[in-house]
Amino acid sequence: MANYLSIREERVTLSEVFDESSASLRPVVAQGLADEVFGRLKQAIMDGDLPPGHRLVEHLLAEELGVSRTPVREALKHLTAEGLVSVDGRRGLIVSRLSLESISAAYQTREVLEGLAARLASQGPYDREAMLRLEHALAAMEGGGLSPKEFDRVHGQFHDTIRDMAKNPYLDRYLGELTAFRTQMVSLDWIPKTRVSNSLAEHRAIYEAIRKGNPDEAELLARRHVAGTRQALLRRLQPEDEN
Repeated sequence: MANYLSIREERVTLSEVFDESSASLRPVVAQGLADEVFGRLKQAIMDGDLPPGHRLVEHLLAEELGVSRTPVREALKHLTAEGLVSVDGRRGLIVSRLSLESISAAYQTREVLEGLAARLASQGPYDREAMLRLEHALAAMEGGGLSPKEFDRVHGQFHDTIRDMAKNPYLDRYLGELTAFRTQMVSLDWIPKTRVSNSLAEHRAIYEAIRKGNPDEAELLARRHVAGTRQALLRRLQPEDEN
């Protein structure tokens, strides 16, 4: 049986969860409603505004977003297909709970794919613009003073730039689907701060391996980086009687 993390699940209205400044759930425009609603809801889940276990009521979401129920229904179908939304018996649709098993599986997959992305990025022709983006992301992370969401943004820029440098559409697709796990872990403040600090040197080493065009080293370092985060997460979230 999956070992689900304890999540507070009071029944609240969306107006109690979101304030007027919430960018994820502000009213959307008419063009491309289904895609727009999907993007807003996915971002709200990734940012932790819609936490694991939160009930998703179609007509309330439609009202909050200022759209009909049809695009909301379509968006929820896509979110269910991606595993971000699931059915919870009589409660209906909820933001998927995150079990230790699902977190571990996601990071095991990320470990392989991030390693491949780093390998391919180091094998390609030198991309000065992309390397500058990596340098800027590194400087922001190493400079300190970032909020968790700000750190996740620049951290995501670092890894997404490497993904772009790999120039592999299949890799891009599957790593993109795993981005939600990476962002949720930061938004929910589940990654130990000591791990964030220790990872700075790892990002620098990955960058240097790519800059030097060393695919073996780049892949190894990227895999070790993701594996280290997975291990830190599981150590923090594992119930004490199972440690």
